[in-house]
Amino acid sequence: MIHTIYTRRQFLKVSTVGAAAAYLTPVTGSSPAYAALPASLVITSIHRGLVDANERINFRTVRTVVDETLLALTNTRSIQDAWAAIFPKLQSSDVIGIKVNCINRRHSSHPEVVYAIAESLSASLHFNPNNLLIWDRTSSELMRAGYEMNTGKSGIRCLATSDGIGYDRHAPVEVGHGKTVHLSKILSQMCTYLINVPVLKDHGTAGLTLSLKNHYGSIDRPGSCHGGGCDPYIANLNAAPLIREKTALIVCDAIFGIYQGGPMGAPQWIAHQILAGTDPVALDTVGMGLIDVKRQEKGIASVSQRISYLHTASRLGIGTNNPDQITTIEQKLG
Repeated sequence: MIHTIYTRRQFLKVSTVGAAAAYLTPVTGSSPAYAALPASLVITSIHRGLVDANERINFRTVRTVVDETLLALTNTRSIQDAWAAIFPKLQSSDVIGIKVNCINRRHSSHPEVVYAIAESLSASLHFNPNNLLIWDRTSSELMRAGYEMNTGKSGIRCLATSDGIGYDRHAPVEVGHGKTVHLSKILSQMCTYLINVPVLKDHGTAGLTLSLKNHYGSIDRPGSCHGGGCDPYIANLNAAPLIREKTALIVCDAIFGIYQGGPMGAPQWIAHQILAGTDPVALDTVGMGLIDVKRQEKGIASVSQRISYLHTASRLGIGTNNPDQITTIEQKLG
């Protein structure tokens, strides 16, 4: 794995990326610098100020780190250009879903991170906030995690599949061993694009639950897909075109982490990080490395020793878990 520590200024190339124009009419083409970046690039941004002395998350610092992370990912000079590179064909009528993970009320995708992403995108591209849709399985899980449900016609929406929206019987996914699941209608019918926002934690059955396994919250029968270390179910689910083609960005909330006994329970360490990429397999591989480093410090066996679904996902062409094909850029921002 290529693993280099850069400052933001060092990483930014000397070449100038022209300002994107007429973002929502639609934007055509992508930033040349963005297109030239390695497909399996993962940015890890570290900032000690993401949490204060009382372990409260600092929203303004999160917003700064989110912006700096996306600038590095896209190799652009303005956050407006960064978002235009991520969504090069975005139109004003499009809906961007933000899939969070709220099954663990004590360690969910933090609203401070998710709303920082939404605010950055909306303000930068003058994009209608009501066309941003935060979602997960149930409203009770979302509310316990600190989200405010919003089904109205103003502001950022927040919806749950369970609240009458339901699962799409016309969107079946064969996940292996004769099992079929159905996608949330929020994903299949309401979202044009998807931003995946997992949290950093291990998993007693799968070994790891980050961006790929986050989509167990997108289907109607996740309990049926836990045999064999969740392999091949996780990989086959993420190979579904509605997930694969709509996913434009992954931002992992790694401010806190769970390294043993997940997915439930309280956070076990403060990692002070935000991760971003477009290859879910590569990002999960990098996240797995963060967990393994912590487990090694504690004298616990590596989770990588019992994870097979990343290899299956790589074979299916969803991304790569080959360290030689992953470029990791670590930014120390504060």
